[in-house]
Amino acid sequence: MNVLVRTVAVLGCWVVSGEIIGGSRILSVPAEATIFPQATLGVRSNQGYPSNLPISSLPLIDAPRILSQVGDKLDLALLAKASAAFFQSDRYRTESEIQVKATSGSTSLTSTARATTIVQSPNKFRAEIVFPDSKDPKQPDSIVISDGKQVWISRPGLKQYMVTPYKQFGQVEDNYWIGMSSLWFLEVSPAARETIAQGALADPEVQKDLGLSDETAIQGTTETINGQALYVYEYKDKQGFTIRAFVDPKTATLQQIILSGQSDGYDVLISERILRRAADPTITTLTFQPPPRTGAKQVKTLAIGPL
Repeated sequence: MNVLVRTVAVLGCWVVSGEIIGGSRILSVPAEATIFPQATLGVRSNQGYPSNLPISSLPLIDAPRILSQVGDKLDLALLAKASAAFFQSDRYRTESEIQVKATSGSTSLTSTARATTIVQSPNKFRAEIVFPDSKDPKQPDSIVISDGKQVWISRPGLKQYMVTPYKQFGQVEDNYWIGMSSLWFLEVSPAARETIAQGALADPEVQKDLGLSDETAIQGTTETINGQALYVYEYKDKQGFTIRAFVDPKTATLQQIILSGQSDGYDVLISERILRRAADPTITTLTFQPPPRTGAKQVKTLAIGPL
């Protein structure tokens, strides 16, 4: 099952994919942006992976909700602050819990993982992903590495790997296993990142260019989840997918992302809970080098995970 993702992240410049030029002016605002050009998400069979591993108190939702309560006003100041915080550095290390669920009638498939991803602008990343049936939790089941030009997907347990150009990584059906927050970070150019980090979204003119207003497609409200007050931004794209970003208003940090929608008769929900996100991780010459391929077979297609 393929899910065409044409959703836009709701924090910062993710509202558009236009270039930010000349300090804080956004000069190009296309009608619709993408996380990755022609990005797709796929749901596969369980392939032997257990589907009942609990993810620590992940507040999953069963269906997308448009936040339109009377009296709610989009918190643009927090949006600008959270965006600036998210892009302060050119590199981050993120530890996440990820859950993917696909439901159709009485059929329900669920898979979970723990991902540790290092990203460096532009286009470089290293993700190590552990699934619940791992024989050795200290060793990743999947390793995904980009040197900025090519992406290697390696499954050591299967002794298989594949290589794809970075520009085509968006067509890898289950690229979400490296973390949606990391995908968002990689989508923003270095120039745009620096501008946002300087607080560009606090500029009323930029907000106007982006079409951010109380009537915008982006909604926002405060919700209490597991006793914690979070501000939730929600955006629904023209394809019917809904993305929700949960931000801690005290620290202006992104806590969780939930993407939901329908595809091929399935209700799909993907959730990333950010456990830790640290700026300026140590990066060596080996960080973005291809994973070991001794004894491994190169294949044309290779899933990162079970769904």
